[in-house]
Amino acid sequence: MNSFEQEIASALEATGTFTADAALKLLSVPPDTTHGNFTIPCFSLAKTMRKAPKIIAEELAAQVKLPSGLSKVEAVNGYLNFFIDRGFLAKSTLDEVSAKGLEYGHAASNGKTVCIDFSSPNIGKELAFHHLRSTMIGNSLSRIYKAAGYKVERINHLGDWGTAFGKLIVMYLRENRPTDQETLDSLTVKELNILYASFSKISKENPGMEDEARAAFTKLEQGDEFYRKLWLAFRAATLKELMRIYDMMGVGFDHYTGESFFEDKIPAILDELREKNLMIKSQDLDVVMLDEFDLNPCLIRKSDGSTLYATRDLAAACYRKAEYNFDKCLYVVDLGQALHFKQVFHVLKKMGREWYKDMYHIPFGVILQMVDGKWEKGKTRTGTASLLRDVIDAAQKKILEFIDAKNPELENKELIAREIGISALTFNDLKNDRVKDVRFDWDAVMSFEGDTGPYVQNAHVRLCSILKKAGYTAALADVDYAQLTDDAAYELIKVLAKKGGKILAACEQDQPSVLAQYALEIAETAHKFIHEDRVLGSAEEKSRLFLVQCAQVVLENVLDLLGLFPIRQM
Repeated sequence: MNSFEQEIASALEATGTFTADAALKLLSVPPDTTHGNFTIPCFSLAKTMRKAPKIIAEELAAQVKLPSGLSKVEAVNGYLNFFIDRGFLAKSTLDEVSAKGLEYGHAASNGKTVCIDFSSPNIGKELAFHHLRSTMIGNSLSRIYKAAGYKVERINHLGDWGTAFGKLIVMYLRENRPTDQETLDSLTVKELNILYASFSKISKENPGMEDEARAAFTKLEQGDEFYRKLWLAFRAATLKELMRIYDMMGVGFDHYTGESFFEDKIPAILDELREKNLMIKSQDLDVVMLDEFDLNPCLIRKSDGSTLYATRDLAAACYRKAEYNFDKCLYVVDLGQALHFKQVFHVLKKMGREWYKDMYHIPFGVILQMVDGKWEKGKTRTGTASLLRDVIDAAQKKILEFIDAKNPELENKELIAREIGISALTFNDLKNDRVKDVRFDWDAVMSFEGDTGPYVQNAHVRLCSILKKAGYTAALADVDYAQLTDDAAYELIKVLAKKGGKILAACEQDQPSVLAQYALEIAETAHKFIHEDRVLGSAEEKSRLFLVQCAQVVLENVLDLLGLFPIRQM
């Protein structure tokens, strides 16, 4: 309802008491709807006008010219309260939903590009449950930014380079495994994960293996043909499983440009750092000092010549700016990497890249699971974390048990159960401020009551079910908007009218939780409307069916923007 706020602000400015900007800052939605849809306090005018706020409000109520769509204005105890014309709101909102469909509330193209770096797991390991956060936050932000008018470049910056591959190579050769191409092509990421966990265990008793791993990666980085062959096999095995999981979750990427992609672009970065006298030697390491920003030195290269995460991120940032000319570049990475990104961004600043200010770290907390009576984050490498595929399978099983009890004849129930399960996991992750840690509890996540994914999806299913029973398709000529002005219908329409503002807020704040909470609001008001206003068989059936259809369309798209599956039956 942003247009109402703008029009009220303009109307108040015309009275000579407020500027439009001042009015917009003071306008709010009162918690009690008997006090109107919008209210503005007049207390700030008391000193300059030398009148009591109560008198100022009463005088303004008589002066202000009501914008179209507002039915009345009232002065109450120093507040000016504005009321929306219910019939006007119903017609203007629902007609627009009907005309624009799923894209209702979406912005036109703004000509800007955003790069979103998300998920970005390490090659050689399976996706752990904690990878859900970056994957689904980034997936949702990608959809939100597109709806807000941006061209979106979805980037999976795979961790496919570094000492970890030296460890895998050392362990693979230590076990005397075959290295013929057929064997390498049949490798699975599960085998690689076991290899890495074995290295972690054995190296504790044989510290020299760490040196072997560093030497192996140095050889790989220097182009050793045999080591490259092994590395390519490890990468291919991991990508195969990653693609399977991403496809299952409805997640897509435009680019799989991992760290290795930037290997040949790093020398130019090193040369520039040298030429600008930014890189110095410190304890046999190449670093960029960041004392002026109260930051620790940024490590650029190790004593053996091997590069580091920061080196590769610098090369990636410069490549992305040149390739996509982004207006914003987001890194959806956990809160623990905040220092790393501060260092990288400030090195770019020292290099003279003014666009460093368009780069943003989008931090998030971790998923905590109960382990031996304590909430903690698992570690995939050491085998103590739940694997994402296992959690998805368990979620599907739990939902399937519910379906078998309630609707055993449901077609495609295995697929529907999986989609509900994945959506439940996703919604639990997105519903709160992303910086907060997420405590995972099966019973709470899978419940069909409360602030859960299944609750929101059930609202969408109920709306679809009503439309299916009625065999309804929109016919504007059959709609009497006067029949949609009762309290239950009005509250639902008010919520639907918020969609554009919610998308913009979620984009500006980089917070999918804004839309998750909005989905809950739609679900709650839709359930209430269906409960209080009989639809099928009522005298207002055609008008109410139109509202049901509009609510279904809005909720479907909000679910999609969150990365949830908008299922139609369960």
